[in-house]
Amino acid sequence: MSVRISPSRLTAMLVLLAGPVSASATQSIWSNHTPNIAAQMTADYRHESCPKKPPAAYTGHLQLDSKYDQSDASKSRLVARQSKDTERIRQQVKQYIGGLVKATQVFQRTSKANEATTALACLNQWLDAWASKSALLSDDASKTGVASRKWALAAIASTLLKVQALSDERYQLSAVQARWLGQLSAKVMAEYEPRRYDSGIYFNNHDYWAAWAVAATAMLLDDDRALAWADVALRRAFTQLTPGKGDYQYLPLEVARGRLAADYSQYALVPLMLLVEAAEHNGRPLTEQEREKLAGLANFAARAVLEPKALAELTERQSEVGPHKMVWVLPFLTRYPQHQWAARLYQAHGKAINHYSQVGGDLKPLYPQLN
Repeated sequence: MSVRISPSRLTAMLVLLAGPVSASATQSIWSNHTPNIAAQMTADYRHESCPKKPPAAYTGHLQLDSKYDQSDASKSRLVARQSKDTERIRQQVKQYIGGLVKATQVFQRTSKANEATTALACLNQWLDAWASKSALLSDDASKTGVASRKWALAAIASTLLKVQALSDERYQLSAVQARWLGQLSAKVMAEYEPRRYDSGIYFNNHDYWAAWAVAATAMLLDDDRALAWADVALRRAFTQLTPGKGDYQYLPLEVARGRLAADYSQYALVPLMLLVEAAEHNGRPLTEQEREKLAGLANFAARAVLEPKALAELTERQSEVGPHKMVWVLPFLTRYPQHQWAARLYQAHGKAINHYSQVGGDLKPLYPQLN
């Protein structure tokens, strides 16, 4: 009996089977950023030492507990406590990613060439420490462990994309680092590929973040085929958008989170907007219909924060949304400066919208048009 495979699925399978190939040169979403003065005067960071050692590379299992009570249909109720193993692993990974982001922040903010060089040295040595040990690549992973792997890759790859832009590409990945990032990206693709075709699995913010993790890595490794894989998630997200009772569209699976509907709508928009930027920078522009849908989603996300009671879809009192989850508005307003609701959101919260470690730390300096 023959089995028919759709063209789109066949393409995705071929991407998974293929190694990183520069089918065509990729362009970083932050490639046009002007490096700071210190970056232009840095010495060779590969010959400098870092005063702070990284945490031990984590190579163990990723059997992690969810922070949400799985018996709660809306997944909005936190569990009382997680296992000690989960807390230990989370802390170790968090400390590592925090150190990478901190090094990048120092590089981004300093005006001293020696401090900038040391910051790059720390970034380089911390990356080598985990890359050389093949950290975070265990096959023994729970559903939450799989999610944590892609969040880690999103943070690491975003941080590196940012530092390359800030350093005018003076920072270059070593062969060991590039291989590790490629392995992590391949793992994320393999884990999230089945979700695209299984009707019994929700396709939601997890898939958008996995796609951004792969896209960010693809731009680092000049891998257009992986970038194409990531783009599939963006286009599917547009098909999920549902017209609301007004000037907006929303993502039903995020709105289903009850009191966290506004929070998760913002959270989903972060990777989606970065995927839009990746698409626009790499020869995959949105259609006019997709732009209209994106504008409608931005209307919903902004209004969910500014006037949640006015949205019929928000049936519960909403939890406060942290400004870090509103960083989508930075690339969005830079690309669509006339969008009224996004402008209102930025006017109300713009002073606090800047830092999100899951996408590399401070982002506002990368969008100077808004300053």
